[in-house]
Order: sequence, then structure tokens, then C-alpha cells
Amino acid sequence: MELGPLRLFVRVVLPASVPSVFTGIRIAGAYSILVLIAAEMVGVKAGLGYLVNYSQFTFEIPKMYAGIVTLALLGLAVNQTVLLAGKRLAAWKEQG
Repeated sequence: MELGPLRLFVRVVLPASVPSVFTGIRIAGAYSILVLIAAEMVGVKAGLGYLVNYSQFTFEIPKMYAGIVTLALLGLAVNQTVLLAGKRLAAWKEQG
């Protein structure tokens, strides 16, 4: 193809790596949300993690479930956002 190393990287290697990069970003996003919530449950007096934990201890079950549902929706929104961005940047990749 007579491409130089930089052009080969930009035209072939970089686009081929986009799906794997976005898979890593999705996994990192899920882990970061889990760690954030765990840290809020343990170390602070504010946040959704604290709300869920405090509501559990004070038997405010509706508040607890509202916090859990909010956390689930937040995680789903982050995941779908990264997934959509990955699909847009790797539109050439066959979805299967």
C-alpha cells in the first residue's frame, strides 16, 4: 500500500483499535461508579451511596429503593452514552 508509518497508524491501526478502547472505557465507567458509591457509603455524609446506606439503617425503605433505582439508571445512562459514542466512532465495524 506504500503508506508511511504515520499514515498507516492513522488510517489502519487507530480505527481498528477504537472498539477495544471503548470496551475498556465501558468497563472503567462501571467500575468507577461502583467505587464511587462504595466510597460514599463508607466515608462521607452526602451522596447517593450515603442515602442508600443511611436509609437502610433507619428503615426508610422507599428512600433506599429510590436511591438504588437512581444509581441503576445513572449506571445505565453512562454505559449507553459510552456505547453510543463507540458506535459512532466505529461505524465501519460490523455489529454482531
